[in-house]
Amino acid sequence: MADITLEALPPKEAIEFFRQKGYAIGFDHQDVWQAQHQAAFTVAKVMQLDILQDIRGEIDRAMAEGTTFRDFQNRLTPTLQDKGWWGRQIVRDPVTGADVEAQLGSPRRLKVIYDTNLRTAHTEGQWQRIQDNKDAFPYLEYDGNNSEHPRLQHAAWDGLVLPVDDPFWADHFPVKEYGCKCRARARTAGQVARSGKPIGPAPQVPKVTHVNKRTGEVQQIPVGVNPSFYYRPGGRRASLARHLVEKLEAAPPPMARASIADLVGGEAFAEWYRKPAGSFPLAYLSRAAAERMGAKTQLVAMSEDTLAKQLREHPEITLGEYPIVQAAIDRGEAVLDARDGSLIYILEEEGYVTVIKATKTGKAVFLTSLRRLSSRAANRDRELQRLRKKAQEKK
Repeated sequence: MADITLEALPPKEAIEFFRQKGYAIGFDHQDVWQAQHQAAFTVAKVMQLDILQDIRGEIDRAMAEGTTFRDFQNRLTPTLQDKGWWGRQIVRDPVTGADVEAQLGSPRRLKVIYDTNLRTAHTEGQWQRIQDNKDAFPYLEYDGNNSEHPRLQHAAWDGLVLPVDDPFWADHFPVKEYGCKCRARARTAGQVARSGKPIGPAPQVPKVTHVNKRTGEVQQIPVGVNPSFYYRPGGRRASLARHLVEKLEAAPPPMARASIADLVGGEAFAEWYRKPAGSFPLAYLSRAAAERMGAKTQLVAMSEDTLAKQLREHPEITLGEYPIVQAAIDRGEAVLDARDGSLIYILEEEGYVTVIKATKTGKAVFLTSLRRLSSRAANRDRELQRLRKKAQEKK
């Protein structure tokens, strides 16, 4: 099997894009759909977190080290075989409840997994660079004739020059098909003038109806775009937090916890911290703790308003300290404030006081405060003393 040829080492933006993803379980490729791939790493038919982590770890390694598909395959195959995720097997579809014969691991599937993840990460990384440099490079040129057997629709766009912000790129910025090798090249105004190529017009691309058989969603998809790839490049900045919360809410507790730890300790949270939008998942409660505060969810998030308050009132708390929220929930002393239903966690050995609160409907739980106190200061804190006393009286 021939190796897939990519750049020797991907740009840092591509690696950052890949590492900001959470995890999502999906039996069918349409279960985790379109733009959700910008927020979560998934492989169809992988229903165990440890196997998903194994595959992701090898993709990350291949991306960071610039290794070939052959090396990726040789490292990952024995692991998947040892864990039983290989060959054709009878497996149960969790959506329909039916037992079906499905292809799990195989050289062909590994090639698709490797190729798709590396190419989409390159796409997102390139799109970010294009946006950062569009003042100097205000045009993109479609390169659709660089493979031995180019798709006719894509080959027809070869040499097309359009402004970076033309709506055409929202639907057609490569890649838009499995195995697609098309590219978009950034061009200066001078380069376009010297090439003699006209600027536009953008082609009018017909659309066809597509029905997601897993969800029933009906969409109009442009010709030349695989429905799985029908999402805007760069959309993760606007929709990452929303997609993460939706998927983590539905994930099994072990996967939700692992995903949150990975996200909060990585580039995803760092990026949100720099440019907050919406709410970011921060920790995971036990079912008992959620019930204690009247919450209908176990997911703890932080809003952009709370982050602004934290930066204003507790500037001593740094980006790297927020993983302590999960540690405080897991190991801290929990005190319920009867006045507003907040749960206050005191992590004595670390000196952190974490406050979380459910919304009135109980549908969401938010961090409202994270501060650091010495053990002596925590013992002197009047409010904490009052709450501790109340908790003791109830025992």
